[in-house]
Amino acid sequence: MKKIIAILMAVAVLLSLCACDGKEEPETESTTLSDEADEKYSEIQTKLVYSKTDSMNPFEAESTVNTRLMTLIYDGLFSLDASYTPKPAVAKSCAAGASVLNVTLDSSVKFSDGSAITVADVVYSFNLAKESPAYSARLANFESVTSSNKSTLIFSLTESDVYAQNCLTFPIVKEQSDEEFPIGSGRYKVVNRNGVYVLEKNSYKKGFRPEITVIELLEIKSSDDMLSSLEIGNTCFSFDDLADGEYSRVNASTVDVLMNNIVYLGINSNNEILASPDFRAAVNACISKKDIADSAFQGHAKAAASPFNPDWSVIAGKLTVAESDSAKATELVAKSAVDLTGKTFTLLVNADNGFKKEAANLIAAQLLTAGIVVEVRALPHESYIEAVENEEFDFYIGEIRLTPDMDISALFSGGGCSYGVSGDADVQSILRYEQLLAGECEIMDFINTFNTENPFIPLCYRSATVSYTNSLDYGNVPCCDSDVYSNIEKWKILSVKE
Repeated sequence: MKKIIAILMAVAVLLSLCACDGKEEPETESTTLSDEADEKYSEIQTKLVYSKTDSMNPFEAESTVNTRLMTLIYDGLFSLDASYTPKPAVAKSCAAGASVLNVTLDSSVKFSDGSAITVADVVYSFNLAKESPAYSARLANFESVTSSNKSTLIFSLTESDVYAQNCLTFPIVKEQSDEEFPIGSGRYKVVNRNGVYVLEKNSYKKGFRPEITVIELLEIKSSDDMLSSLEIGNTCFSFDDLADGEYSRVNASTVDVLMNNIVYLGINSNNEILASPDFRAAVNACISKKDIADSAFQGHAKAAASPFNPDWSVIAGKLTVAESDSAKATELVAKSAVDLTGKTFTLLVNADNGFKKEAANLIAAQLLTAGIVVEVRALPHESYIEAVENEEFDFYIGEIRLTPDMDISALFSGGGCSYGVSGDADVQSILRYEQLLAGECEIMDFINTFNTENPFIPLCYRSATVSYTNSLDYGNVPCCDSDVYSNIEKWKILSVKE
């Protein structure tokens, strides 16, 4: 199942941070608004941070801060809202089958220099994105793209995926434009003002009427400096993905943003006891996902009722998170005929992540209510990685960031993140999942099959936080994981009283 995607996603389960190669400061010429753009505006400015040690080319950037900025400068063929529903951007429409997508471009969308976007630009961008750090995983199942005419592109998939349109969010850049700052069609464009890099409102972006028309980019050495910059008043906005499992309070307003990061309990079904579906179901019945999200993750998570993101429009309103049920768990243990006398299971967790350590302790206490004794083994990050890869566990707490099409194949046997999952533990789930992606069964058919086998146990989807100062009216439209600046048109700079 999507072996290529699974391998690419294997790194994500361990959530190690990417190191960024140093880059020299880009040198670009100052640009002016095109004579073709007759819209005039007064400058209202704010400041955001960027990493000078990382690239600002969307296909080379690796740091969280720079890759998040790309959504301001570049459009994809489609964008995703908070429910992961694709919305037209550079594209006008998409006729999607299970293995082929026919995309028609919107001829009214222009690059920020006023030039038309061509199918050649899209093909050029696709080929770069396929090899890029930020977009290669979501495009791994895309075999090729060709153009059938001046406005239509045909994307071919390696394997069926009826949700593949969600992955057509890679940046579209103008072919052979500046390598440091390629020309895009986003809401802003990069301009060098006497050595200071700013984002200027793109006058060719139709329907975009923000109050903030200029954004100065301030250098930071690492993503950790974003909050510091906010607290000392250098910037008005900060994004923290809480990857270290710690929430630091700041003197600013804070809003949670649910990410597409699933936290799950991995199960070593190669263990004779854990090979029993009834026993795995007993483990699942013991666990309160709501307590894990609300308590262990301090509210910065949402309980998972399935392997899929609870905000995804495809499952919205179809599921409720089950309460823990120790009586049911005890019955399932008895049904499994497992003798727990003197048996202790190990639960691996990354000792460097506070949220997950607390989740591990909570799970151990919950499992004890059904007589399942668990010893939490908290290891430093590198040792934890090694132990998981060597399958030295009965259970472990893992996390991966899913691609926008909600691909979970990496967690099934044979997948790049399927540590401890034997083929007998998910054979029916894999079959149903393949049928789902081919459009041959409903999503609840798959979820019901998955909940019978429990090859792994979804716990929650993790949140990030965005913080903003009282000098910014953030508006009442929240941003989303795919674009933390999606509501920037609503931002307003306020006058702050002394």
